[in-house]
Amino acid sequence: MRFRLVPIMILIAVAVLVLGASVEPPQPIAWWTTHPLAKVRPFDPVPNAPAKSVDLYAGRNEFEPFQIVLRGKSKDLSGVDIGFSDFHSADGAEISANNVTVYLEEFVNLKRPSSIEGGDGLWPDPLIPRVDRYANEARNAFPFTVRRDRNQPLWVDVYVPAAAHPGQYTGSALVSLGGRVQFSVPIKLTVWRFVLPSTSTLKSSFGLNGVNALKQHRGRYTNDEDLHSITGLYTKAALLHRISTNGGSMEPPRFSYNAGRMQLDWREYDAEVGPFLDGAAIPKGEPLYGARATSAEIRTPSAFETEEQEKLYWTEWTKHFQRNGWGDRLFLYLWDEPASRDFPEVLKRGRMSAEVEPSLRSLVTVPFTQKLAGVVQIWVPLVNCLELKPGFPDFCDATPPLGSYARQTQPHTSLWFYQSCASHGCNIVGGQYFTGWPAYVIDASGAANRVMQWVAWKYRMEGELYYSMNEAYRQDNDPWVNIRLFGGNGDGTLFYPGRPDRIGGRSDIPIESIRLKLIREGMEDYEYLALLAKLDGRQSADQYAGQIVKAPYLWESRPEVFLKVRQNLGESLDRAAAKSNEAL
Repeated sequence: MRFRLVPIMILIAVAVLVLGASVEPPQPIAWWTTHPLAKVRPFDPVPNAPAKSVDLYAGRNEFEPFQIVLRGKSKDLSGVDIGFSDFHSADGAEISANNVTVYLEEFVNLKRPSSIEGGDGLWPDPLIPRVDRYANEARNAFPFTVRRDRNQPLWVDVYVPAAAHPGQYTGSALVSLGGRVQFSVPIKLTVWRFVLPSTSTLKSSFGLNGVNALKQHRGRYTNDEDLHSITGLYTKAALLHRISTNGGSMEPPRFSYNAGRMQLDWREYDAEVGPFLDGAAIPKGEPLYGARATSAEIRTPSAFETEEQEKLYWTEWTKHFQRNGWGDRLFLYLWDEPASRDFPEVLKRGRMSAEVEPSLRSLVTVPFTQKLAGVVQIWVPLVNCLELKPGFPDFCDATPPLGSYARQTQPHTSLWFYQSCASHGCNIVGGQYFTGWPAYVIDASGAANRVMQWVAWKYRMEGELYYSMNEAYRQDNDPWVNIRLFGGNGDGTLFYPGRPDRIGGRSDIPIESIRLKLIREGMEDYEYLALLAKLDGRQSADQYAGQIVKAPYLWESRPEVFLKVRQNLGESLDRAAAKSNEAL
């Protein structure tokens, strides 16, 4: 019996060797790709039919993101890394891999949901880059560890240069383990003919507190040079996401008043803000080269001895901005959310500003009211106050018809809007009324983070205001630990402080959030609509906006449908660009 078994064992061994030569070892990593509207949580199940490739569609001078999700099959795997090839077209055109930025998605642990649409637990939001766009330094997020039965998503931004040739490109992502490539992710990139402008068509003014940013990064206020450096980084980060800021260093220009004359020292202010207004903050060769800030607020000191001094101070602002060609972007933040009892003081200050310079525009966060019609040039209603939500008591003191704004006779009058904790419930876990609104909180859907700019187009908004991008940076708080404010997770905070002791590298940088990326995507969507309206008429653009937005509280929440409408919009715009033969 023993002699018969030996040849059988030899045959089995030979068969194993032969078969082993042609069979790949089991893949230790489960993986799939997904779109940017997905918020992949650590314990979400593997999709039934996981996508194994990426199809991107983009105009030129545009970012287009996607995600790759990795998951250990049987054990934790350390030393996981990723790289990207160049993109090539059939006719020999190339888009360098240098235009790809990859981020490790970190999770934040939410203690309570923002509303009944949200949820507690671990949610993806901070994005740690392999190499950042600010200091061009490698950070410590890569290589990384993939945990067993736990998802680790990667966010990938592909920037299509303005000079790229339109056409079909192919490239790939290579995922490695311990320096050995495990698999390749095929990427198809369709580059359309049109070019998005670097300066946003939809104006914006998002709050930024440079003093709090400096204290988060350095632990205290160090000096003015550090303040201006940190402020500049965050302001540039916002501009790279098509957003303009207000606040900044929080320092108004120094002034002196003597014998009825007001003089301002503009040197520090111009050094801080001037490059962003002039389009010099993003140099040639970088994405969105030449982008300009679309707004600037008057920084008024806390108090003046007399009203006449304040008026002279405002006058110097208007003169300086007009001399520098910035006058069309200057505004006076006259009052924030005034109650009716505040109206007499709003009128008083508004009339003061009108005496300074007729072209100086006063901004008030309030729905239209005839009582303030003589002093407000930029009306900024809450998004909740554009239309009543059926089945609920009036949330706003007034919800005037949109025609009220269009009938304004004041020169330079425009309509902006904003969102607040009213999108999720202020200092509560919002109930049924607080569902369906655009929202910038972490535990809102990706579509909710992106739809605000579609609402802007449908309702003819010219600008968007947001109270802060770093509200959780106050000195007694660590945003990495607690980012909940006013009942919302991430409300008022779109950045995290990127300190070297946490993210590696040598220098401090702003860490962007997924929500900031999705706001950028919404701003780019708005550019698509604006370009299509220019080439093929407003009605063509409205048709697509109407497929996404029915009302401010009712819009397309299904990611696949949302993104398909966007793709169809891009294809229509590409055809319109081909017909026009314009170099957009």
